[in-house]
Order: sequence, then C-alpha cells, then structure tokens
Amino acid sequence: MRKHKSLYYLGAFFINLAIISIIFWSVGLVPFGDNNFLSSDLGTQYIDFLTELRRQLVNNNLHLYLFSQSLGDNFFPIVSYYLLSPFNLLLVLFKNYQIPVAADILIMLKISTMGVTMALFLSKYFKKIGSYNYIFTIAYSFCGFVASYFYDLMWLDALIMLPLVAIGIMRIVESNKLAGYYFALLFAIIFNYYLGYMLCFFSVAFFIYLIMERDILKMDNRVQIIRNYIITSVLAGLSSAVVLLPTFAGMLNTGKSNFDLTNYLPSFRFGFEAFTQLGIGGNTFIQRLHHGPSVFMTSTVLILLLSYFFSDRVSRKEKINSAVFMGILVVSMLITTFNTIWHMFQNPAGFPFRNSFIFTFICIFIAYKAFDDGAFKDKNALIKSTSTAGILICIGYTTLWLIPKLIEKMNFETPDNTTNGYYFWVSIICIVASGFALYLFSKDKKYQFLVLLLVIFEVVANFDSVIATADFGSQHIYSRQYKLESEALSDAKHDSKPGHRIIVSKSGINKAFPEQYNNYNDPMLFDINGLSLYSSTLNQETMMTLNNLGYFSKNVRRISSSGGTELTNALFGINYNIRQDNKKYKIIDNYDAPTMAFMVDPAVYDFQMMPMRALDNQNRLWQALTGTNTQFMRNAQVDSMKQQRINKKTRYNYQLTTTANGVLYFYVSPINYNSSKIYVNGKRIDPSQVLIENQAVMELGKFEDGQAVNVQVVTKQPMDVSPGYFKTLDVEPFLASKKVFKANSLKITSDLKHDTIKGSINAKKASPLFVSVPYDKGWKAYDNGKKVKINKVVGNLMAVDLDKGHHHIVFKYEVPGLKTGWIVTLVSLVLFGLFQIYVKFFEKTSTKKRSKIHKQSL
Repeated sequence: MRKHKSLYYLGAFFINLAIISIIFWSVGLVPFGDNNFLSSDLGTQYIDFLTELRRQLVNNNLHLYLFSQSLGDNFFPIVSYYLLSPFNLLLVLFKNYQIPVAADILIMLKISTMGVTMALFLSKYFKKIGSYNYIFTIAYSFCGFVASYFYDLMWLDALIMLPLVAIGIMRIVESNKLAGYYFALLFAIIFNYYLGYMLCFFSVAFFIYLIMERDILKMDNRVQIIRNYIITSVLAGLSSAVVLLPTFAGMLNTGKSNFDLTNYLPSFRFGFEAFTQLGIGGNTFIQRLHHGPSVFMTSTVLILLLSYFFSDRVSRKEKINSAVFMGILVVSMLITTFNTIWHMFQNPAGFPFRNSFIFTFICIFIAYKAFDDGAFKDKNALIKSTSTAGILICIGYTTLWLIPKLIEKMNFETPDNTTNGYYFWVSIICIVASGFALYLFSKDKKYQFLVLLLVIFEVVANFDSVIATADFGSQHIYSRQYKLESEALSDAKHDSKPGHRIIVSKSGINKAFPEQYNNYNDPMLFDINGLSLYSSTLNQETMMTLNNLGYFSKNVRRISSSGGTELTNALFGINYNIRQDNKKYKIIDNYDAPTMAFMVDPAVYDFQMMPMRALDNQNRLWQALTGTNTQFMRNAQVDSMKQQRINKKTRYNYQLTTTANGVLYFYVSPINYNSSKIYVNGKRIDPSQVLIENQAVMELGKFEDGQAVNVQVVTKQPMDVSPGYFKTLDVEPFLASKKVFKANSLKITSDLKHDTIKGSINAKKASPLFVSVPYDKGWKAYDNGKKVKINKVVGNLMAVDLDKGHHHIVFKYEVPGLKTGWIVTLVSLVLFGLFQIYVKFFEKTSTKKRSKIHKQSL
C-alpha cells in the first residue's frame, strides 16, 4: 500500500514535469533551447534579486542592507516578498550568468510540486487514490492563474501550500490534530506573505464550508473544534511575525502605503466578457497587466462543476453550501471594495485578480465532488452542463466582441480587448469533446485516459496561448554579456576606493532582452553601488529626493540613474561612468568624486527641496553644503524664442548665450523625452538608453562663457521663455568646492557588505558629516565608540555632527522590527507547543471522562 502511494505521488510530480517540459521545449526555452524568459517582472526584477541571493548564499555572507538598492536600502522587504521560497536554495548549483536557466527550472519544479500537494489533498479528502485523480491535479497545476503568471515564480509557492492548508483544516475538524494546519499556514505566509495573506482568507472560508458540510455546529465537540481552529490560526499568524513585522516596517516607507479612496468604491471589476476566461486562450502575455480573472480550469472540470448543480445525485444542501462558497469568492473578485481588501488593501498595479487561483481550486474541488458522486453519469445533467459550458463561452466572446463596436459607434476610444477568434472555436470543440469523453467514461472506466489526454491537450494549448505571445531573450547572449560587464565592473571596483558608486550609461546586457530594458536593477545584478532600482519596496522618500534632483522616475516603484549632473555625481560619490562601445567596456568619465560621506557646512540643515525645480535644487543644495552664496548653476541668457506648430507637436527654437564655462543642462517638467526631439546647434542629442517619459535633467554639452547656443525642442509639452530651463554648471567654483569636499571625505574602510559603514576622518572644525545614504531608523551611528544622533537632511539623507579632531565613525544597520519579530515568533512557537500539549493530553483526558460519565448515565 505504501509503495502504491509513493507511485501515486511520483506520478503526479512527473506527469506535471513532462507537461511543462513539453511546453518549454516547444518554444525552445532554456534548459531545452537558447530562449530565456527575460520579459516582464522575471526579466526586470526576479533575475536580479535571485542573482543577489545566489551571491550571498555562495559567499556565506547574508546581509540585509544593500548599497546596490538605489542609494542603499533595507533588503529585507525584497527578501520576504521575492526570495523566501525554499526552492531558491537550488540557486547555489548555478553560476551568476545561469540564473535565467535556474529560474525556468525552479518554475518547472514548482509546477510539478503543485501536482503532488493537490494529489495529497484529493487522497485525504476523498480517501481515494487512482490515476483518474491526475485529471484534477493537472487542471490545478496548469490552471489559468499559472498559465498567466508562471513567470512571477514567487507566487507559485502559494499554490503548492494551498492544498496543504486545506488538509490541515480537515485534520482539525476530523481529529483535532493541529500541527499540520499550523505549519502549513505558517510556511505559506513565510514563503510569500502577499499570497499567504490571501490564504488566510481562504482558510476562514474553507473552515466555514466544512462546518456547514459536516454539521459541526450540531456536534458535541463543536466548541473545541472552533476554538482550536481560531487559536491555531492566530498563533500561526503571530509565529510569522519574524517576517511580517520587519516587512511591514519597510513597506511603510514605500509609495504603496498611500490611501486611495477610489480603490474601495463598490464598482464592478468585470462583466460577462469574463466567461472567455473559462476557455482556452482567455489571456495572452500581451494582456498580462489588464485582463479578466484567470479562472481557466479545462472543459472537463468545468462540465463536472456544472453537473454538480444539475444532477439529482447531489443533495440540495450540498449544492447550496458549494454555491455560497463559490459566490463569496466571485463577489470578492467582482466588487472593487472586496478585491482591494484581498490584495492587502491596495489596487494591483497590473496582474489583476491575483486571488483567482483560490476560486479555481474550489471549482476543481467541487468538480471532483461531482465526479465522486457520479454526477457525470447522469445523462441529462451531463448534457445540460456541456451545453451550459458552451453557452458561457459564447456569452463571453459575444460580449467581448460586441462592446467595442458599441463603444466605437458612440465615438469613444475603442478598448483594447485583443482576442483570437481561433481560440473560441478550439474552446467549443474541446467542450463538446470533453462532454462526449465523460459520457464514454461513465460507461466504461477505460476511457479515463481519453479524458486525461483531453485535459493535457487543453492545459498545453492554454499555456501556449500565453507563452506564444511573449518574446524571448537569448541565454547565449545573456551569458556572454554578463561575463563581459561583470569583469569590467569588477576591475572598476578594484580601482575605485571603498565608499564610491559607479553608473553604467550603456550596457551590453540589453542585447539579451527581447524588449526595452531600462537597467534599473543592474547595480544588484552586478554587485556594484549604484543609484537605480525597480522594486515594489522602493523607499518613496529616497525616490522623491533623487527625482527632485533631476533623476528620472516613472512611478513609485522605479528610480533611474539617468538625469544626473557632475554636481550630483559628486554629491553621491559616483566615481566612474562606464559604457560599452564596440563590444568593450570603457570608463568614459572619472568624476574624481568624494566618498559617500564628507564634511559640509551646517547650512545643510536648513535646505529644503522644491518640487519640479531640479537645477534650482542642485544650485541651492551646493550653496548649503559649501555655506556660500555662489551661483554654481547659472541661468543661460535667452536671447530669443520662436515656436512653430509641426503636426501635433510644437518646435521651440531657443537662441541662448551661456553665462559660465562648463556643461549646459536642460530641465523642464514634465516632458516626454521618448516622444520628443532635442537639437543643439543642429545636432540631435542622443536619447537615453532608458525611456524617459517625464522629467529628468539632460546634458546638452560643454560650452564657454558667452558662447551662442541654438537649442530646438520638438515636443507636445507646452514651454515658455523661462531661462530656468537652461543652466550651466560653473566649472571653476564647482571644482574648487569639490576638491575641498574630497579632502574632507570619510576614508571608508569597510566593504559595505556587512550592514556597516566604517571609516575615519580628521575634522578641521566642528561641522556636520554629510552621508549620501538614505535616512532609516535602522541605522545607528557611533563616533569613537560613542553613540551619536543621526539627522535627516536633503530630503532623505543623513548627517551627524562632529567636533574638531580625529574621528572613527561606524554606522551599523539593524532591520527595523526584526528583533521584535523574532521575539513574537519565538513566544508564539512556545505558546503553540503548550497549546498542542494541552489539546493532546489534557483535553483528550477530559473528553474520555465526559464520554465515561455519559455512558454511566445511560
């Protein structure tokens, strides 16, 4: 029997592995070809974060503050959101340049493991083990959610854990065994707290469903069951505090903490067009940011689900219980208010309905109940359910095709509801074929393999409908370019002193990507101290500080190194600007910058940013740092400005005269450089490697004082004669001040890889030590061993006051909330252990006594 069970679970794993291997092989994805999935979040975030995690694991140096996260930031929120899957330990088997290969293999293993946990759930709930179970394990493992979001591999762990959470709840109800549920829910939250949060809602709903299904409220031990469930749930949640508390503390610093009332208005999220999601091809990769709920579950499961409600073999009570359960989940996706609550009180920025996998699981579960009750053997129910499935698909596609035409006739913009009519007919054919196959199966069990083959065909076809619409990168090019850039940056780091930053203005790794790649997370990818970052955990104040100084930010999740000036390069300790030309990396600029900490004037404490005044901010900031009234950024003289309408754009022709020697900069807000053109003396300025879609400082070239310059800007944005658009960094006073700052820089001796900054400095007079690292409550500063106060300056940066004399400075970082989280977790673990002992021994004894007294009374 044990051997039979082992073969059953191995079969669930390897059937899934074979299916996903066929899908990846068919499109030549690594490890079966050269294509890699360097698109969407996998290419722009996960690869970078996984590379950093792999680096730390291999080097046995786990640190929770990274200077490769923009100017530096708490790494813990990224770890807890993206990297806590136990599958990630396999990264140590790969080289840094092989991480895209590793990501695909992790996806394959996770999808295969889903089959195992679903097979376990079916065997525990229905007490049946058979090859027909694979119909449902495959439908679950390759459901619409997985096909739509497989490249967001962190979410796949939740689908592995969901059946285990359900099993744990069953064990509480059936035998008062708590440990399975406790650890399943705990690890679900730890592996990915975002979807783990959703599984907490599922847990409550499934427990209530079992209460109704099994009439627990009429049982003698109903109070015990409900109490044990509630206490175990609370303790499991509290035990995850080691992850939740520091993550919550970190996420409060992001733009996601903002409240938007419109996200709670009771509006509808979708209409009848959502029925297309029940068929093959309901989603494409192109529609990944905006689409209906991904609830594809195969035609077989859909027909069985419907037959559950049509068949007389299922009791009215069971139908009502299941309908209420499904209805609650539908409403939670349909109504904006509830959908926002499900998504941790935030409206998803793309990838909507991330809770749809829970609805699909329940549908598959109820479909199996129909299968177990023999509902599909009821010919009338089978005919009705097959017909209804087809009608639902027809309604969905009719709505999807009809609405755009009606909107177009009303002269509104046609919505983007790209659909492929081919999938409509494929879905209809599959529904008919599945209905017929189930009919044959009802007559003879040997046809179960026909049903299984149809299910496999549908999941492959649906997965292909997503993956076939995506563009792939090249693993060969990625590996080669990664090695080249990594070697060049390693040499640059070796030549540069500790405490400096590096920017790469043109990267060769972009050649490996199938779409526009903006290099946001390259500092983390290549282990350098940089400026840019793309993450849901980006500190909002850091982003605003950089944005107000002229750096490009598309939204609250992104900050780019594009938009810097020589002044900001000095401010942030940027020593080198590196770019690839003719397949070779070169240091094109050596800024000879101070380190990221140097002595400044006390006037820095009075400096305040002005929004959308980047060049003015830079000038006033340098004045504050130097304690002078010197005009470091000098306005160019606007001799004339003419404008001419060209199609839907306007050409602004400025005739300027510079007023200082140095680099001339241009800044206006807002302006879309991606759709605009800028010419200086008739020569077009090369656009940035990054697509700049709003404001950022742009360098126009070096000019002498009094030189005539013609600037033409072709754009949709309105502009005027303001001389503040054009400013020259006066090179002589700037270089003189930079030299002073460099001479008074902190000599950093630490490698910045152990959550510390160490260095020494000889202060010639009492003044602040400015540190171009974001202010964070996790930092503690020590001067010659004595703790000193850290002041918040220049938006979101740091400064400490130093007296005259020699100083040994140490900054130590501790993740806010981590110690408290550990205490709560350990206390909760102990409390659960004690509660487990109570339930197992004392409660069991009291139950026996009550049973004995009951028998004696009889």
